[in-house]
Amino acid sequence: MKILALLLLFVGTVAASEPQGGSLLNRDAQVTGFGRVRYRAPLEGSSGSPIVLVHGIYGGASHRTYRKLLPLLDQAGKRVYLLDLPGAGESDKPRRFYTIADLDRFLENFLAEVIQERATVVAESLAGTASLKVSSTRPDLIRRLVLLSPTGVNSLATPPSQRELRLFERLSTDDAALRAFYEGLLTDNSLRFFLKFGFFDDGLIDENLLSDFRVLRPNADQRFLTLSFVSGQIYRSFEDSSRDVFIPVLGIFGAEYENFQETKPSTAADFRAIRPQFDYVEIPKSGSSVQREKPEAVAREILIFHEED
Repeated sequence: MKILALLLLFVGTVAASEPQGGSLLNRDAQVTGFGRVRYRAPLEGSSGSPIVLVHGIYGGASHRTYRKLLPLLDQAGKRVYLLDLPGAGESDKPRRFYTIADLDRFLENFLAEVIQERATVVAESLAGTASLKVSSTRPDLIRRLVLLSPTGVNSLATPPSQRELRLFERLSTDDAALRAFYEGLLTDNSLRFFLKFGFFDDGLIDENLLSDFRVLRPNADQRFLTLSFVSGQIYRSFEDSSRDVFIPVLGIFGAEYENFQETKPSTAADFRAIRPQFDYVEIPKSGSSVQREKPEAVAREILIFHEED
């Protein structure tokens, strides 16, 4: 406990040192069924069982969502892996559309082929849905699971609506329109609009944050994964995902989460009603981008949970 206390004290004082917008990834792996995946391995001298940070899926999604959290875990001496999902960031982006089953298969293969030992997986948003499913089928790969602002209760829990289906049918067959749609999502005005729903403190939506998304504007091949998300092709209910999950699970929520969709915001209470066996934490004065808005608080919760027997 003394060692953990020192780590937590340090987490409260360390600051991120990476320049905004730049890549944090430096290695490649060939993952069965998904081609080249770009990732970062743990720093030399780190120790303990691995922590794997998996970003969510949305317009402009990439490993950069963990830019503020990663240095805190690194400075705590943990073995941390970071990656870009297939279809996103610096990983291969073939012309294909994705389902939640694709995300399941990728996560299982990445953990089995690259990590090669039981890990604590930290999964943002939709990635938590796949992580839960892999936890139920391959508990030999995941020892503990942290869900950051998970989906599957009030959002992304059901098949796409007729409106979403029409959007998918139109854009999936018109590549010029899809490219324009993707680029439109990453304009500054669009980014500022959507990011306001992810933050309690709108003052954090600054040039540094916007640069993490702007760098993806020329990354037009990410349009296929983005459309899969926006048109509702990637979904699964939390009840289905969490069925037969018996490893320790921690859900971390921003207490002031807002939802820009018509569905009501998801809260820890909504998830607890389905799986009361899991642990849940709400971080005050933060929204759904809780790891960006309150990285010290999130790192503290992850470290405590990761170190538990």
